[in-house]
Amino acid sequence: MTRQPSNLLPFPSNARSGYSAAVSLPGPLADAEMRAEMIRGLLCQLTDKGGAQTLDLRAHLLSYAAQELLNEMVVLYRRALGASAAQG
Repeated sequence: MTRQPSNLLPFPSNARSGYSAAVSLPGPLADAEMRAEMIRGLLCQLTDKGGAQTLDLRAHLLSYAAQELLNEMVVLYRRALGASAAQG
């Protein structure tokens, strides 16, 4: 009997630097950080040289733009949390 390939995404086996710092954060913040790192990892896999070979230039540019927006979103999110913690 042949084994069918799984349709599930593999769970990250190694901790990324941003996520490992988020482990000590409170529940919802750690969850948000983990999801941001998972999205970042998926975008990196998409544009990796060993990844999808059939992607055209437009898809690569869209992926890079999405990575930059994700990075900006994380920075803004952390600033907002810091500002609200300083006020309250």
